[in-house]
Amino acid sequence: MVPVRSVLKILDFSVLQMDFEVVTPKKEADRHINPTMYFDQYELDLDFSGLEHEYFQVTMSVEINCGANPLPGYRISAQVATIFQFGDTSSITADEKRSMEGYSTVYMALNNLRGVIAGFTANAPFGRYMLPSVDLNDLIRKKRELKRSEAPAQPPKTLTKTIKKRKMKK
Repeated sequence: MVPVRSVLKILDFSVLQMDFEVVTPKKEADRHINPTMYFDQYELDLDFSGLEHEYFQVTMSVEINCGANPLPGYRISAQVATIFQFGDTSSITADEKRSMEGYSTVYMALNNLRGVIAGFTANAPFGRYMLPSVDLNDLIRKKRELKRSEAPAQPPKTLTKTIKKRKMKK
């Protein structure tokens, strides 16, 4: 099969920050434990930021085992940025475009992040670390709710227009 190219294009991808540390067990008795069994405790933070015109960027950060008392294995902190652009969008609907902007870009940025971490840890003592599958729909929803709750209250548009008109009359 010949795939059809997407109207959503990845223009660039950058690693903005990468910290890696091997955490050895503190107790001698724990040295036989496979540290990879601890890596189900991670935090993934999504951040979306826009660029000029038709370009936009998804910045994604992850912290793995970075608490005050890290478990044996790896401690990883990384941040990546992926820049996107739409080509000719005449073949898609406005809803499809919004879905690509809000979901597809995040999935692609996560895959970039997953690849960086897997590649970086490929030669590490405990082997390759694969960022686990996550429910990105849930994370995106939570991120949007957080942004809404942090947004300053906006006056109603009619009130804003009235205030502007009064200032102009003076």
